[in-house]
Amino acid sequence: MTETPPSGYDGPRLPEARTELVRAAQRGDARALDVLVADHLPLVYNLVGRALGTPADADDVVQEVMLQLVRDVRQLRDPGAFRSWLVTIALREVGRHSQARRSAPATGGSAALDADAVQLADPAADFVDLTITVLSLSGQRREAVEATRWLDADEQHLLSLWWMEVAGRLTRAELAGAMELTLPQTAVRVQRLKARLEVARAVVRALAEDPRCPGLRETLRGWNGKPDGLWRKRIAKHLRTCPVCGDEPVGLIASERLLADLALVAVPPVLLALLAPHPVDLATAGASATVDGAASHAARAGKVSAGKAVLAGAGAVALVAVLVLGYVVGLPQRHGASRAAAGAPPPATVATALAAPSSAPSDLPSATAATPDPTASTGSPSQAPGKESGTGLPVRAAFYYPWYPDNFTPGGSHYTASAGRYSVDAPATVNRQIADMQYGGLQAGIASWWGVGRREDTRLPLLMAEGARTGFSWSVYYEQEGYTDPSVAQIQSDLTHLRTFADQKAWLHVDGKPVVFVYAEGDDGCDMATRWAEANRTAGYYVVLKVFSGYRSCANQPQGWHQYSDTVDVQPGFSASLSPGFWKNDEATPRVPRDLARFRRDAETVAASGAPFQLVVTYNEWGEGTATESATAWASPSGHGAYLDILHDAFAAHPR
Repeated sequence: MTETPPSGYDGPRLPEARTELVRAAQRGDARALDVLVADHLPLVYNLVGRALGTPADADDVVQEVMLQLVRDVRQLRDPGAFRSWLVTIALREVGRHSQARRSAPATGGSAALDADAVQLADPAADFVDLTITVLSLSGQRREAVEATRWLDADEQHLLSLWWMEVAGRLTRAELAGAMELTLPQTAVRVQRLKARLEVARAVVRALAEDPRCPGLRETLRGWNGKPDGLWRKRIAKHLRTCPVCGDEPVGLIASERLLADLALVAVPPVLLALLAPHPVDLATAGASATVDGAASHAARAGKVSAGKAVLAGAGAVALVAVLVLGYVVGLPQRHGASRAAAGAPPPATVATALAAPSSAPSDLPSATAATPDPTASTGSPSQAPGKESGTGLPVRAAFYYPWYPDNFTPGGSHYTASAGRYSVDAPATVNRQIADMQYGGLQAGIASWWGVGRREDTRLPLLMAEGARTGFSWSVYYEQEGYTDPSVAQIQSDLTHLRTFADQKAWLHVDGKPVVFVYAEGDDGCDMATRWAEANRTAGYYVVLKVFSGYRSCANQPQGWHQYSDTVDVQPGFSASLSPGFWKNDEATPRVPRDLARFRRDAETVAASGAPFQLVVTYNEWGEGTATESATAWASPSGHGAYLDILHDAFAAHPR
């Protein structure tokens, strides 16, 4: 019997395209079910892993959760509440697993099983360690993640949800639905959690001091070195009264921002490659026999824990094995790669394993695959020269244009957007476009800005609202500098106005400062850098100026430099950018013709550059023909278009 969200759940439903994806899966559409599994496996893995704290335990629970997704999705009464339903299942399984672990005897099982467990599982494994190692965290980010060890068990469960909320993977309403709380009750619980996490950060900071203050050393007498709630309280009490430890460091960044900027930990090979040595073709082999054999092979190769080997014997892994295969082998097809060219066998789908009706035609629109792939941005952040750790660099962003009421006025374009003639003032449009950019491995959009009260300025509230809801960041492109020379006073006035938005979570920040990009004329010089340095002296922005001849020799250097070009460009140590081409709407021939092979090479160059700013020119500048947004001329099975498919692959191969 499937479980639905609480009866009081009144949060936002999935976008209609995603809701239709769920409906299609309920009708037996194998492709739709594969997409649901692929899109939600990273979310479930990170949520379960942080709630349990142990990667080995998380693998087993994630398999069970995804099995229930496959088995019970047809019974879900409200497709729009799919994600809340899935999170509720995950939390329930986390609770069951925790209870079973607490009640299990200290020893038990066969000697062979115990030997397998010793060989294949690390009993000291910790999801915090995994996060720190995989994402190469240091500084305040590492401190915030380490502090999560000091939370109590029930707080760990809420933390796993809240972390997904600040990362843009869940909404507050979905969080409340999973916890079976009202929104006001949820707000109180989250606020308490944040306060407790700040206390835990102070504890971690104090313990890292070398040498420790004598009073703290006395407080720690008898401590076994393991984090727990009792010792957190004792250490926190010392910190409140100690004149040596009690001073709050300058420049602390809120935990919410630190956690929001972290990528999801990638789904491990034990889940993604369970059957990689011998993919299953259920069209020619018996499901349980083939899967059991593959599971045994994986166990012998050290790719699956002892617990999973037992499940395979019971036939439980059969469905998950095929489910994971759909994730592993299905993604290249969704990204437009040729399976035949790669020599891979035909994919076995989740629906095949469930003996679901396969004759029903797929009636999914292309947009149903539009949810971003969270695994695309995982990895360790590269650091720019001279920048301290924890900046969030490199930044991968696309220039974005909110100039006109719709995407083709005035003047039109040589291309037709796959979405047709859409309104750029509609929240649904912005939400779709953000999903596009996130799928392409981008974390931010750089919105063209022409001044206070102009159309682009009035669009900022919508962009910021949708960015906050989806975990996407925005900055602006200060255009006037490219056509006039604004005075220091004018720049200061504009930066003051932009602070209304720049202090929000959805604004792109580096080193704790809000980022603003500045266009420039081809003949600009160091006087521009001087004006911006003077204007920003008290404003506190992270200013990224457009390069010009001799920019490196200017006495007044901004925080960063970038290039805006219709071809690939690398400014060593500062930026790398690429563009699909250039064909203005009023010109008969393109200045830079489009070439997907060239764009793929350029994307690889940019992704591998390690540049602090890796930029796409552009996402949606249709008038100049530089858009990477999907058009009928380069549509693809993913629904995002061939250029975003290429960015997705390139940035996934070179994680931040």
